[in-house]
Amino acid sequence: MAYVLTRHRFLDLLRTYQPSLYEAFGQGDTRFTLPMHHAMKCRDRLHVALRSGLRRLPSEKQTIVDLGPFPGSLLRLLRRLDYTNSARLFGAGLMTSDEFIRFMHRDVQAEIHAVNLDPAGGQFQSKGYSEKVPLPDNSVQLVFALEIIEHLISPFHLLSEAYRILGSGGHVVLTTPNVTRIGNVFKLVIGRTPNDRLAPPGYNNPDDEWRPHAREYAMHELAEMLLQTGFDIAESRFFLGEDTRHCRQSVRQHGINWMKWPFYVVSHLRGSLLMVGRKP
Repeated sequence: MAYVLTRHRFLDLLRTYQPSLYEAFGQGDTRFTLPMHHAMKCRDRLHVALRSGLRRLPSEKQTIVDLGPFPGSLLRLLRRLDYTNSARLFGAGLMTSDEFIRFMHRDVQAEIHAVNLDPAGGQFQSKGYSEKVPLPDNSVQLVFALEIIEHLISPFHLLSEAYRILGSGGHVVLTTPNVTRIGNVFKLVIGRTPNDRLAPPGYNNPDDEWRPHAREYAMHELAEMLLQTGFDIAESRFFLGEDTRHCRQSVRQHGINWMKWPFYVVSHLRGSLLMVGRKP
């Protein structure tokens, strides 16, 4: 029987959730109108991804991988769910300091490894990071890659590694900003570029492992990449991943946000994409 993570159950989990020092933004962070942490700010995305992935996760054997694990929210939430509290948790990506690795092992018994999932970019070659997720082929049941592919020069290495480590019938869950969202349409109407969240031309800073977006995707592009890697498409949907609630904004920005709402009835104008690939 599939596990169903309802919105109510997820919000109950968040109410008792204690953020780590890597997730907390701090009491004095002036960007927010109340104390905020990463899991709360990203609650829409996390709930959509967790609900979609966990309903496909078997109950008897569970190895779950987070590609891009920092600051740890996804893995920490998984450990606090009854359904996955005995799963093997694994993370691979950047921003994995020794202190973060030790904390995640101590806190949730998660194995974290520094892995360069974008070798085509060339920015981190001098750091000597592995380019392979240190797990055997066909050994994993569920992979998450949330808000990560938009930061990569080429996402095919990440998708290929997800395919390699997943067993037959395993799933990869992706979320990413939707390039066709209404906010981008508004920018074009007033003569602004929709690329203002992307890395500027010539950007190259190997010390910055929290990188700007390299590009953003439409739904059909995600599907084409997954199919080309070998996955079947198990689910695709547009959703509202609103992470600006409780952010301090100007009156003008509040007005723009209200103007967006009528357009969300058209699904491809919503802000975020979710796609689930299944390894045959």
